[in-house]
Amino acid sequence: MEANTTPPPTTPPSAALLIPWEDPAQTGFFDRFVETVKLLATAPAEAFARMPTAGGIGRPLTFAIIVGWIGIAVYALWMLLFGGMSVPFMDQSQLGEAGAMFGISAGVAIMLMVLAPIFVIIGVFFQAAILHLMLMLVGGANQGFEATTRVCSYAQAAQLAQIVPICGGLLSAVWSVILLIVGLSTAHGIPRGKAALAVILPVVLCCAFMVAMMFMGALAGVATSQ
Repeated sequence: MEANTTPPPTTPPSAALLIPWEDPAQTGFFDRFVETVKLLATAPAEAFARMPTAGGIGRPLTFAIIVGWIGIAVYALWMLLFGGMSVPFMDQSQLGEAGAMFGISAGVAIMLMVLAPIFVIIGVFFQAAILHLMLMLVGGANQGFEATTRVCSYAQAAQLAQIVPICGGLLSAVWSVILLIVGLSTAHGIPRGKAALAVILPVVLCCAFMVAMMFMGALAGVATSQ
């Protein structure tokens, strides 16, 4: 009896596990969106480790637009709600002015909702440009600009914290900083301390600039008063 010399079929190696939003094995828009947000909220290091650093920014930017629009829309709704709640506590002499202010607030809210995608796109690229420049200054730009843009896009998930009334803005800011530090550290392969420096440095520079301008203004005031 002739022995079978045909080698057994080999199992192809499994593809690298991708972030759910970009994983072709994940079916369903809603499932991919929810799983990505959940991963960014509970295990950001894993989320960014599974994020490709190249391959186009279309998908990450689409994710940023969706979560950014939700955050802006919820913020606008809270603004309308809390603005309207103050009207019943005003006397008759204040209602006209309050009504006008509420109308302006409603117009601003609608404008924010309509223009939100544009604001998000501009914000992502502006933030990515600043952060990539800071990474270059601290010697941490080990990947290209696309990697930084991808991190900024997925960090927009922090906008979903706007759902929480009153303190949603603060929660969103804190969550955003955490995602940016973890994301830049993972994507560029640098220590988190260096990534944190790149994230915090723009704020420090802005504060230093404002202090310098105030000091110069004070000096100018003293000079003109003499």
